[in-house]
Amino acid sequence: MRRGWFRIAGAALGAMAMLHATASLAEAPVPTEFSWRAGLELPAGAGLARVSLPAPALLRLQSVDARDVRVFNAGGDAVAFSFMGAASQAAPPPAYTRSYGALPLYSASTSTAPRASKGSMRVRIQDQQRAVWVQIDGQPPPAATATKLNSVIFATQGEKQRLGALKVQATLPPNAPIWVTVETSTDLANWTPAGVRGRLYRFEGDGAPANDTLEFEQPVNLEGRYLRLDWAGQDGVSVSGVTGIVAPAVQPPVRVRAELPRAQPAAKDTADLALPFATPIASLVLTSAQPNTLLPIRIMGRNDVAQPWRTLGQAVVYRIGDSVNPPIALHGASARWLRLVATNGADIAAAQLQASAEFEPVQLVFVATGNGPFQLAAGRPDTPSGALPLGTLAAALGNRKLQDLPEAKFGAVTMESAPEPGPFERFRPAGLSDKAALLWAVLIGGVILLGGVAWSLLRQLKTPPPAAE
Repeated sequence: MRRGWFRIAGAALGAMAMLHATASLAEAPVPTEFSWRAGLELPAGAGLARVSLPAPALLRLQSVDARDVRVFNAGGDAVAFSFMGAASQAAPPPAYTRSYGALPLYSASTSTAPRASKGSMRVRIQDQQRAVWVQIDGQPPPAATATKLNSVIFATQGEKQRLGALKVQATLPPNAPIWVTVETSTDLANWTPAGVRGRLYRFEGDGAPANDTLEFEQPVNLEGRYLRLDWAGQDGVSVSGVTGIVAPAVQPPVRVRAELPRAQPAAKDTADLALPFATPIASLVLTSAQPNTLLPIRIMGRNDVAQPWRTLGQAVVYRIGDSVNPPIALHGASARWLRLVATNGADIAAAQLQASAEFEPVQLVFVATGNGPFQLAAGRPDTPSGALPLGTLAAALGNRKLQDLPEAKFGAVTMESAPEPGPFERFRPAGLSDKAALLWAVLIGGVILLGGVAWSLLRQLKTPPPAAE
């Protein structure tokens, strides 16, 4: 009996040793363990250099904070490095201007033009040679002969802040994106276009997508200038005001764009994308290869098959003429699977969607310790962080700035392909990581071992003792 319990205890200790060995698998990383590697060419005599991760490297990262990044010298030793900037920090909340009320434009023919009432003025728009006028007190015109145009003016001459976008207060018809053009003027006669991205829309239904923001292609200064919005082709649009979104003092760096695998249909209105990386996604670019497409989309994500889908964003994917929808903000979400759902129940495959991800740039500065050539490596599961605080390397800069450091150039690139699936790979549940699969295998092996010992012990207990002589 005592011998049986010793066996159980020994089996338990063996299972614990297996778990300990599993936890000890993470050793000092070596270059060949990273799925993406690229040679780095440095200027002669450079002791410090900087480099930015290209799109293929970002598509291989297995951590949300880029901890699986290293720089190796020719001897395979990792050198000291620090990440530049703070791309992972949350952006500050946007600042807004006051709200500006809309002043509708009215058209009147020369034969029936009403006399301008007190407090109103007439403006000639020279691009179309139309006789139009505006009631600056915002009241409707007294004459029934005036025709309201699809155009409004805003008295924004006193706005001193540069604007990055406009938030439009408007009544919109449902399920119809509205194309709006924006112009500015100093004299209400000569107008300068201001390019904007996006369309205004409001789709019906709970949780349906809506957009009330027009983003300027370049920051706009409205001081001393009027603002005008025009739209065409849709009835039922009524703009009552705008609020400016102040442009940040420092323009954000250009994001890195990378094409994603093609979405696979999961249902008539649903398609899934499996993502082989954990890099946070700043925005998702969804485009349709099908002309004249209009598709409201909800984007969901998850990191494990046991997790419920969570909503990451929603928008309308459209391709009408040369006009396409802008990128959809995902605010740095990290997900191993993305799900695209057509909220109107349409056939999502007919839209022929193509997806790309936009990432915040990841830049680092490293010490060129040892002999070259050096190698940048990215993409290794379960890698501990190896980056030093930026202040540690900043002390070695002296009077120089980080941006003054020489930039390393890329040489030959090595990408490790995914290993061929083993004979038991088809039995693994979708979404189960290698680490989780190994832990489950160890756990199941320990249970089987304990079960075998217990079964052996029970057999011994059932065996009758030898007969006494």
